[in-house]
Amino acid sequence: MYIVTRERALAQARALSGALALADLAGWKIERSSSLILAPPFRNYLHIEQAQLLLVPSIEPSRGDLEVVGRGMREARCDALVVKASSEGHRTLYCAVGEWLRRDNHWRHARRLWLSRTNEAWLVADPMEYEEPEVFYRLAAGRLRLSIDPPTYNHGEIAAGFARADAYLAAVWGDR
Repeated sequence: MYIVTRERALAQARALSGALALADLAGWKIERSSSLILAPPFRNYLHIEQAQLLLVPSIEPSRGDLEVVGRGMREARCDALVVKASSEGHRTLYCAVGEWLRRDNHWRHARRLWLSRTNEAWLVADPMEYEEPEVFYRLAAGRLRLSIDPPTYNHGEIAAGFARADAYLAAVWGDR
């Protein structure tokens, strides 16, 4: 059990608003009355039926919480997108994408929001991380789309896309 502090409440609000911002960019609709009824540990997850996805705002500091999310994925039989707002330093979102497979879940970590000049939203590996940097996800209506082709091959444009995404999130969070 956690003691609710002002900082923790603010982190929860930023994670939730960041997750909702991703849903908005992708064009996903969050239905209040989902046909999926999850057990108590997973009831705060947002179910997006059209994307077959659990959208999970989180402020937990480690990957240990992914075990719990993984159990929710097994129960719901769908993918998961765990969204965490950075708590120190540069304000941004870090995402973990969980792909539900029949036998197990497969996770890809350290994905950040990237926006094209036309506001196409992608989840791209953080350049400071080395975990599967060649895997990208396009955020659009329907399921998360895995791609091995990056949104651009231009390194300057990759940096500009992260900057556009961070400016968008700053506006969502009222940091401007």
